[in-house]
Amino acid sequence: MPSSTAYILVKKVGFKYSFDGVTSISHALSLKVNTDSDSSEGSDYVNNARNEPDVLTLSVAASDASVPVAGWSRQMMTTLSQIKELRLLCQVVTSLRSYDNMLLTALSVTQDETCPDGWIGTLTFTHTDPPTVQVKTADNSSAPVNTGTAAAKNAGPQGGSVLQTILREAGIKY
Repeated sequence: MPSSTAYILVKKVGFKYSFDGVTSISHALSLKVNTDSDSSEGSDYVNNARNEPDVLTLSVAASDASVPVAGWSRQMMTTLSQIKELRLLCQVVTSLRSYDNMLLTALSVTQDETCPDGWIGTLTFTHTDPPTVQVKTADNSSAPVNTGTAAAKNAGPQGGSVLQTILREAGIKY
């Protein structure tokens, strides 16, 4: 399959998806600017502004015409809908910029007489930050913690069996 001007790398599985044609690419990079000083005191605000998630929209065509795999365009549609439904993180590479940690947030596909052996569609990707793994901090819980500095204590008597200890304390020689 020929390489297109934009392609998608699904990070979890390592697959690359390209299209028969990319008719347009729309990059939307924006800031949210607040004039109210109370609403912009969060840690992600700089100069009363914060970055909004980047949005990338691809208008693409998928066809069975130049691919030796039967039903390729149907398989591509199924794969893209699974990427969206499973919320898989993608890297989207265009000729102007590469975007990491993108989610396929909208998929619109048209199949009509202009593309009888495939489809044309619009894919919208939105940037997201993957969740950070929470590391448990010292929370003063009552869970026992083994420090590993002391030897394990013997639960039984040190001088033999319990009967022998009783006899010895009673002064009876055994």
